[in-house]
Amino acid sequence: MVKAFDMEMDERIVEPYRQMAAAALKDGVTLWISSAYRAPELQKELLEREIRENEQKGMGPEEAKEKAAIAVAQPGHSEHNTGLAIDINGVRPEFEKEKGYEWMTQHAAEYGFILRYPREKENVTKIMFEPWHYRYVGKENAQRMNKLGMCLEEYVNYLAQNKENN
Repeated sequence: MVKAFDMEMDERIVEPYRQMAAAALKDGVTLWISSAYRAPELQKELLEREIRENEQKGMGPEEAKEKAAIAVAQPGHSEHNTGLAIDINGVRPEFEKEKGYEWMTQHAAEYGFILRYPREKENVTKIMFEPWHYRYVGKENAQRMNKLGMCLEEYVNYLAQNKENN
């Protein structure tokens, strides 16, 4: 992990993100990283907070845990643990309606990033739609995934089934 943009992250995403943010700015869009690498200890705190908030909404303990699991990964299982995942412009559902999201939808793959949890793939990822959450997979993979209309889980399966053609 390296320190960049006041965050810890895998060094492989630093330059692609820098280039992407500069290109967005040229198009009048400001991108900023609100979260990058996340240690398992912090992930545990986030999960426990989500469970407590669900219980405060009136859910029983089991329902609160089930709902939390859709929104927050288990400690040690978060994409942020890899250092290859970033949250863009805050963890906010309304990001989907902003110019930044529109720009990312059109250009993220050019820099090797994918929208990690698309709305139309919730049944595959088992994670709710997160318009702010992007994962670095490299330019070639990101562009191919977009062309094939696949999320990461589908793409990994596709590569495994077609390994002689890759």
